[in-house]
Amino acid sequence: MKKKQFRSFAYLFIFPYLSLILTIMICLDNWNIIRNKDTVIYTYIENAKEGKLGYGFNKGSQNHITFKDLEEGDIILGGNSDCAYGYFSHVGIYAGENQVMEAYADLGVHLQDISHYWDYEKVCLLRVEAEVEKKQKAVAYVKSFEGGLFYPLAFKPGDRLWNCSKIIWKAYYEQGLNLDPANDLWIAPDTFCDSPLLTIITDKGR
Repeated sequence: MKKKQFRSFAYLFIFPYLSLILTIMICLDNWNIIRNKDTVIYTYIENAKEGKLGYGFNKGSQNHITFKDLEEGDIILGGNSDCAYGYFSHVGIYAGENQVMEAYADLGVHLQDISHYWDYEKVCLLRVEAEVEKKQKAVAYVKSFEGGLFYPLAFKPGDRLWNCSKIIWKAYYEQGLNLDPANDLWIAPDTFCDSPLLTIITDKGR
C-alpha cells in the first residue's frame, strides 16, 4: 500500500476506531460519572433526538452586546439555535484590550478579537469570584498553550488536546478553583453558568 493510500486509510478507518476505543476506555474508567443522568453526554443525546446537532445555526441575528465592562479573566459564552449540548456552543476567556483567548476547531488555542462574539444569537458574560492575581494567572495559563490542538471531545484528563471549555476550566482549576460543580467528565460551555463561583454580568438570549 502506497504512503498516500495508507494515510487516507488511516484517516478513514484506523483513527476513528482508535478514538472509539479510547472513548470506551475513558467511559469504563469513569463509570460512576457516566451513570449520572445530569452529565453533559445525556444532554447531547437528548438534544440529538430532537434534531439539534453540532454547534447550532445562526438564523441571521446579532446580539449587539457591549463588552466595555469586562475585566481580565472574565468568561464569555456564545451560542446559536439548536446547539446539541446546551444553550451555548463556545466559550472564551477575556485577556484584556478587546482580546479573547479561546480554542476553536480550525485554529486551535489562539488569541482573537472579541468582536466575533457579536455574531452569536445568544451571549453570556460571567465573572469569576476570585482574586485578580488568580484571574490573571488563569489567562496566562491559556496563553501558554497558544497553538495547542483542538479536539471537540477533549475530556478533562491531559494537556495535549483542548476544546474551548476544557482549557478555561483547567486554567482556573490550576488556580485552585473548580468551575465544574457537577464534576463531569467533559466540560460544556453551559457548565460555567451553573458554577457558584461565577456571577452573571450580562445574559442575553437564553
